[in-house]
Amino acid sequence: MFQKLVVFLEQNLDQMVELSLVQARERFGRYRSASEIEMQNIRETMRAIFTIAFQVLLNKKIAERELDDMLVALAERRARQGYPLTDVMGMFQVAQEVSMRYLKKGIEKHPGTTLSELLDFFSEIQTFFHRLEVGLVEPYLRFQENIINVQQSFMKHKFSSLFKLVEAISNNLNIQEFCEILLDYVCRFYDVKISGVYLFDEKEKELYPQHATGLSRRYKNEVRLKADADPYKKCLEKSSVVSAVERPFHIDALTVSLPGGDLRKPNGGGDEKQNNPEEDYPECHSLYAPMVGRQKTYGLVSLHSLKPRQYNQNEIQQFETLARILAVALENARFYQNLIEEKGKLDAIVNSVTEGLVLIDFHEEIVFINDQAARYFQQPSYKLVGASASIIPEQLLRQTTEPYVVQAAYLHALTTIMEQPVLECTLQKPELADIRLVMFPVRDRERHFIGRGIVIKDISQEKEIHRMKSEFVAIASHTMRTPMTSILGFTSLLLEKKPSEEIRQKYVHSIHRESQRLTNILDDMLDLMNIEAGKVSLKLMPFYIQDLVAAAIAEIKEHIQQEISVQMVGKSLPRLIGDQRKIQQVLIKLFSNALKYSSGKIKLSVKKVSAVKMKPGWVHSKVQFKSPGLFPAVLFGVEDDGEGIAADQIDAMFEPFYRINNAQTRGQEGTGLGLTIAKYIVESHGGKIWAESKNSKGSVISFLLPLELTSIDKGMMVM
Repeated sequence: MFQKLVVFLEQNLDQMVELSLVQARERFGRYRSASEIEMQNIRETMRAIFTIAFQVLLNKKIAERELDDMLVALAERRARQGYPLTDVMGMFQVAQEVSMRYLKKGIEKHPGTTLSELLDFFSEIQTFFHRLEVGLVEPYLRFQENIINVQQSFMKHKFSSLFKLVEAISNNLNIQEFCEILLDYVCRFYDVKISGVYLFDEKEKELYPQHATGLSRRYKNEVRLKADADPYKKCLEKSSVVSAVERPFHIDALTVSLPGGDLRKPNGGGDEKQNNPEEDYPECHSLYAPMVGRQKTYGLVSLHSLKPRQYNQNEIQQFETLARILAVALENARFYQNLIEEKGKLDAIVNSVTEGLVLIDFHEEIVFINDQAARYFQQPSYKLVGASASIIPEQLLRQTTEPYVVQAAYLHALTTIMEQPVLECTLQKPELADIRLVMFPVRDRERHFIGRGIVIKDISQEKEIHRMKSEFVAIASHTMRTPMTSILGFTSLLLEKKPSEEIRQKYVHSIHRESQRLTNILDDMLDLMNIEAGKVSLKLMPFYIQDLVAAAIAEIKEHIQQEISVQMVGKSLPRLIGDQRKIQQVLIKLFSNALKYSSGKIKLSVKKVSAVKMKPGWVHSKVQFKSPGLFPAVLFGVEDDGEGIAADQIDAMFEPFYRINNAQTRGQEGTGLGLTIAKYIVESHGGKIWAESKNSKGSVISFLLPLELTSIDKGMMVM
């Protein structure tokens, strides 16, 4: 009878299993919304429990060790599937209850069962299920401990990789290195060997690999993915993770081995299947996640498993999070790169301006100083950044000619910083220079005071121009007063008296002479103004040198008594191309200059030259002959027999308003502009002008005019 009841239970195994599923859902709330896969696992568990019970109850020869092995296998399977121990023990209770319910049905079908047999049978079942519970707990706990250790090791590695990932975001702005770290984490966490980061090219509407693992270098360099093709299009447009079973890579693009080895067959052998395209494109189970940043979608991240794989929701969500992290890192890297580029541009601009700039923070430390400002403090700019702002007055006081005055002015400027005070001083080192310091407050966006700035400008040229203007006014007023006084005096005499015809003619000639003198002064001033404004133009035409010299001497002869001797070397001098009237003006100014300081003859020499030999007296001159476009040329020289020019004045004599200071020049009239104008005209024709002198032996002013126009200033206006 006992065996008949067991057989009855065995015949109703399927119904008992299904009833167990219903009971499990009622007892354990977590199984009410279980997936079909999870319910199948429960079904298999219940079937295994009933099968073991039937084998034992039917007195089949199952050794104790064999039963233990069966329980160990069941414990391992449930532990790996993640079932809690309470749920597994609950399954035994459900199985026992279902067995008892079906035993009642079996008794109804076999009414001849005695009470003693029923009690023994119930006792056997309870003992059996108790044996199952006891035999399952120990291996389950052992496997659960092993699983926990593995999971802890995995989580430790996972968090270590995450830490590296976060550290890379914080410290690494190199997008290539960050992609390598992220893909290494992806491959380890998802147990895949192929992954990639693809950036979106908006112009070409394509995706190209920024970095990839498991793929060849050629693939990375050459592949371009169409962004309007699935699954890329779906991933980018919906900004969500997309899974796909696909064949995206040719086997030659892979640098990892396939699960079953290389699927390609060797050439030859007559097997037509070796050309099957699917064998060249292995199947991949892929995930694609968009890199969605704050401003736009930058591309996507992919991973590909060569083994059949289903990705759970947690894996998909984490993959999406990693892609967004990469998008943020990409934005940070690009922002940093743009910041570096803009800073480079700003540094280039600030270091290109002629003024020095110093920025000082609220703690009186220098936070920025450009190279022009650092030059005044005789230290490189990188050494001054971070230094105390007190170095500025210290250096100024050490270099200035009036330290006490500067110190007082600097302290006053600090107390009136809001008024943007101006401080001027003269420095002796590294070279003599006049500078102007303008101090100003520095404010943030909320207009809070956060520091101060100093603009340092070299005003040496400005001071020199002011000096020259003052000197010009003094010279001009003095020079123009003499002819004006003569003109007024003679005109007054003509108006107040009635002189004889002879005296009247004398007065008129004097007025004409002084007027011409005044006109020449005004012409020189206007010429200088036009030169400085760049308004002088050249009328280039060919002319003969003989005509040039004759015209210049004829014009100067109207105002002088001295003789001018001319020496032209060579039977026939070449024609020059230039502005004859302006070159004639140069000769007249050189003649006039020589006549002021010479009592004897004035000599003019003209010759064609292919080179000029430097003479000992030229060491004081800045004139150099290195331009290949200067020769062949015509050399003009105007020589006098005056006192000569001191060596330290040779170069300065061509500067505006400069007049040589010696005993012979005292009492001579002039504005100091003649040689300046002559120098400009010569150089505008591509030539050179210079002076030579030996004390007490006169001086020679020479100039070269090239026969070719290649050296003419490109900025000149040619008529």
